[in-house]
Order: sequence, then C-alpha cells, then structure tokens
Amino acid sequence: MRAKISLIFFVTIAVGLLQAVQFFVNHGSAPLLNVVEGEVRPMEPLENNWWWVDIQLQPGVYNYFFESGGERFTDPGNSRTALVDGKEVSTVTVGDDSVRHIIGDRDYFNPVNEGEIYLAVSTPSDSDYRVIAVSGEKRFELTYSRDFGKIRFYRSRPLALEEVSYYFEIHIEEEILFLDATGLKNHLERPFEFSRQALPVSFFDTPEWSKGALYYQIFPERFANGNPGNDPENVQQWNTDTGTANLGGDGFFGGDLQGIIDRFDHLLELGVEAVYLNPIFESPSSHKYDTQDYMQIDDNFGDDETFGELSSLAYDYGIRLILDGVFNHTGYDFFAFKDLRENGENSPYKDWYFVKSFPIRKVRDRALSYVGWNGYAYMPKINSLNPQWQDYIKELVEKYDIDGVGGWRLDVATEVAPEFWSDFFRPLVKSLGEETILVAEFWGDAKALLRGKSFDSAMNYPFKDAVVEYVFRAGNSAGRFAAMTNFYLNAYPPQTLHSLWNILDSHDTERIMTLAFNQRDLMKIAVAIQMTFMGSPVIYYGDEVGMKGGKDPENRAPMIWDDQRWDTEIYDFYRKLVEIRKTHPAVKTGDYSVLVSEGSVFGYIRSLGEDRVVVLTNPSRERATFTMSLEGKYVENLTGREFDFKPGTFEIPPTTVWILTLNGEQ
Repeated sequence: MRAKISLIFFVTIAVGLLQAVQFFVNHGSAPLLNVVEGEVRPMEPLENNWWWVDIQLQPGVYNYFFESGGERFTDPGNSRTALVDGKEVSTVTVGDDSVRHIIGDRDYFNPVNEGEIYLAVSTPSDSDYRVIAVSGEKRFELTYSRDFGKIRFYRSRPLALEEVSYYFEIHIEEEILFLDATGLKNHLERPFEFSRQALPVSFFDTPEWSKGALYYQIFPERFANGNPGNDPENVQQWNTDTGTANLGGDGFFGGDLQGIIDRFDHLLELGVEAVYLNPIFESPSSHKYDTQDYMQIDDNFGDDETFGELSSLAYDYGIRLILDGVFNHTGYDFFAFKDLRENGENSPYKDWYFVKSFPIRKVRDRALSYVGWNGYAYMPKINSLNPQWQDYIKELVEKYDIDGVGGWRLDVATEVAPEFWSDFFRPLVKSLGEETILVAEFWGDAKALLRGKSFDSAMNYPFKDAVVEYVFRAGNSAGRFAAMTNFYLNAYPPQTLHSLWNILDSHDTERIMTLAFNQRDLMKIAVAIQMTFMGSPVIYYGDEVGMKGGKDPENRAPMIWDDQRWDTEIYDFYRKLVEIRKTHPAVKTGDYSVLVSEGSVFGYIRSLGEDRVVVLTNPSRERATFTMSLEGKYVENLTGREFDFKPGTFEIPPTTVWILTLNGEQ
C-alpha cells in the first residue's frame, strides 16, 4: 500500500497577480500531495523518484512541509525554515513567473550525457534579456534560441557541470534579478540542485553511429530480382514501360532480398552507411504494409536464411539495416484478425482490434464494423496496448536483435498509442541494445516525439518541405528557407539534430527529379543542400541515377540497372558529395550557422574544430548579388575554382551551388 504524501503551506500573501510556482522533491515512489490554503493538490511524477507540481500563487512568503503516511518533513532542498505552532516548516518567497526554467521539461533542462547538459530559460518576447547560468564559480551565458508565441527562449551551449547546482542571473537593462527554484526575485534564495545519479529528466542521446550517417532507402519489391525462383505469379518484366506497367500494391516485379545482396556493391560504391528497408514480412501486397505474418520473411523476398545472409553482409561492411515496423495495423489475413472474422465475439482476439459491432463487415476496400487505417478494410487497426499483442511484438523484436540490424523505422508513429512506444517498445528495444535507433514516421513538427521517451529521430519532412519551397518554387526565398529550417533546428532537442532523417522524397512522395521539373541543375542544388545540411541524408533508391516518378505508385518503379539509362552526371554528383562528406567531418557532425540569407542566396557554414565547409546556393534563374563577412582563401569542391574572400559584396551565377573549403583542404 502506498503512503499518502502531502505538501502543506501556511501563507502570508502580498496582493498581486497569480504566479506559477514550481515545488519539487525527491522521495521514494509514493505520490506526493500539497495543500495550499486547505486545497489538496497531487504532485506529478518525473523520473528517478522526483515529484513536482506547478501552482498558481500570489507573490508573497509561504511556509510549507511535506507529509507522507501521516508523517511530515521539511523540504530537504531548502535550508530556509521557520517554526509554526511549534513545528518546523520550510519557507519560500514567491516571485515573478514571467521568466521561467521548468525542471521537468526537456525544453528547459536537457541532460544528454554525464558531461553535456543544456539549460534554457524562457522570457517574455517583448524585450531583450541577458541570461547567465551560474554554477559554483563558473558562469555561462545563454544565447537566443527562438520565439514561440509571446515567449522567447534562451539556451546554453552544452555544459559540463561539476555539480548539478545552478541558478540564473537575468539582466534587464540596468537591473539584475535572480531566477532560482523559487522563481524570479531580486535576491538569491534556493538554487536548482539535483544529484547526478537522480535527475528529474533522464539522460538522452541518439546512437553515436547515427549522427550524420548516410542512409539509402530500398523498396524491396522494386530494387533487384536476385532469385526468379521465388517470384510471385503474374510477375512483370523488370524493364516494362512504367507508363503501362502495374506499379500498384497488386503489381509485382520480383524484387527480393537476394537482389539486395547481389547489388550490395552498388551501396558500397555510393558510400552508404545504413539501409532502410520498407516492410519485408509476409504480406499479399507489393508494399507489405498489410502484414499477414510478422514472424516470417515474405516468401517472395526469401526466408530467414536469406535475411541472415543480408544482415551478415551488412555487418561485415559496418552498414546498419533499419527494419520497417508496422504496429498500427495488421493485414486482413493476420491470424488474429482472421480468427476474429471467423469466430466473432467468441474470438480470443476480439480485444486486439477496435470492433464497432459484430459480425466483421466490409464493403469492397472499406471497413464498416471495425476501424481500419484510413478506413481501409485490409489494414485493421490494432489495439497496441493489448498485452498479448505486445508479447507478440516482443517476440518479433527479440528475433531480429541480430548483427547488422541497427534499428526500426516506425510506421504512422503518432497514430499508435503513445504509451506503446514509451512504456513498452522503447524500453524493450533499448534493453537489447542502446545503439539501436528508433525513427518515427511523422510529416510535421516532431518535437513532442523526441523527448527521450519514445523515439531517437524522425523522418524530417519539414526539411524536405523547406528545400522544395526554396529550390523549386517561384521566389526562391532564402529567408523563408532559413525560417522553415530554424523552426525545428531551434525547437528540437539539440542532441537529435544530427540524427534526423533528411529526406528529399520517399516511397510516399514524388521523386526529387520530378519535383525539380526534371531540371538537373535544380535537383543538384537540392541534393547538395541535403548532403551538407545538419542531419542524416536519406537517398531514395534510384534518385542517384536520375529516376523520375510522380506520386504513389509512380514513385515505386523498378530500379534501373542498365547504366546506359543512368543520368551519369547525377550519379557522379552524388559520388562527389559523398566524398566530401567522408573527407570533412564537419559536414557530418559539425556545428551549423547561417552565413547569408539574402534574396535567393542562402549560405551556411558547417564547422568542427579546424574543419570548415561553406555552402552557398542560388537556385534562381538570375545572377544574384549578396553581402557576407567571409574572409580567406577557399576552393570550390565541385569545380576546383579558387576564391579569395574579403568581407563585402559578391556575385553568384544563376542555378548554382558552391561547396567551399579552405584552400589546401579539399
């Protein structure tokens, strides 16, 4: 039986506006309650036995204590006490809450590892503040991060704090105030202080190998046919004209895992570091998102032995395989749904799905008496919180916890119950290997998914949208590109940025060459940005040889293996960019800063130690002038042209990208 704990205040109030005040304590596993003027408030759990509550109070002096199981105790983190009715209580002065640091929110308190903690403070956005974090004798100035509505965020660089004890100096014009655990006041009262072994927010970092890794996405049924003996019926010729071929879910060309093995040299030649495979488990369709049996490799793709050979090959070359986890819905003939169709309410699997009524009914491809993904009859939505379903997925994850498998890309991640990811899937996967990556499929702002409790990364569609808007749309606004990318660069936890999947297209979108209106010069600018921007570039199979394709399923045509049909200029361009990535670690894991954003000209610097790479782009059809403060002798890596920059005004030709390194370092 859990003890009941309460936090009780005795109040001396000064008239004023209500302020939000944080109270927190480290205490066992029991729930904590507080009482303010007789009102009981539950305290919410954080991590490592920390509990907290955010309370609206008027400015003033408050006396309080904790109560647990009928026993009371003062706040162990607060040395200010007083006697009330002969009993000791803790005392706190409530100040202004317009400037905040919230200890239970990773936006404000973000531990990455033992030597790396980010601290942030929010202020009103109507004034400029100077914010300094103070820890012992050390002082660290926070810099502007972003505005969010009427709130402005300031964030520190990663700090190595000897002791996790700190407060903030807030400089407003000539005035200096102090922000500590009791709020904003004109005096220091109680620093934020935590044990390094028991922080209120857990350490969170992405797998080291994933930072700046180069990915290659393969749609297995359309990549290469290595074993004609396992081809499905009515297989089409590989080079059938895509204008007349069936590229849909019921169209087959014979691609399989043996084909990936046979063409592995192509991946090695490209310099790929990880391969994302669309679903490979038993399914009646070509896309395999309607899984029939998760425990079996699709028989048209091969078997466990074939997959073992592929994973061993990948492991031998240090390449990670990323599997596609479709855990929002199953296929229509998945054993549990098949039993549900046959046995109705008597089925032991009736709680595995969301059934509106019995019997199970559909009309054509639409679900009627049950919930299907997007209403599709052949993709019934699973109850992801069902314990038996989770046991089944546990068996699957453990089966593929083998050498060469580096992680999971999780389909329609936000349509699955969040507790499935945070309470079951992530703990399971990370218990088997901390270096396994979990990547969410989500098309919008993924900040809420990257909190250290569910995913390490996400498919970065906001990056794709920014590139398409800047490079392919009228106006070619560099300022808009900066704003669209800064939106997530300044909002996501910094430790996730190098591991974001920077895509230009995928099996769900038009191919990048088609988005570029089949204009090679524009595509090359987009690819150059992808390959040099902060994050992990993902090449969708065939883009590297100039394949075209509209929306699904036109984007899923068979890979072109006849090199006479390749766009060799595009292929050589990819190879050169990969060479730059391998030669300059700054492009993989270096810092990013905007150098110029003027009209159609965008420029940025990637830097890591002495390594610096400067990228300048002008996707417009007009020559552009711009000003920048860059100084020094540089060489352009794509053409070999040399530059001697001095701060001033420069010209850049139309539809041009320059990738510059200090002369002698290319």
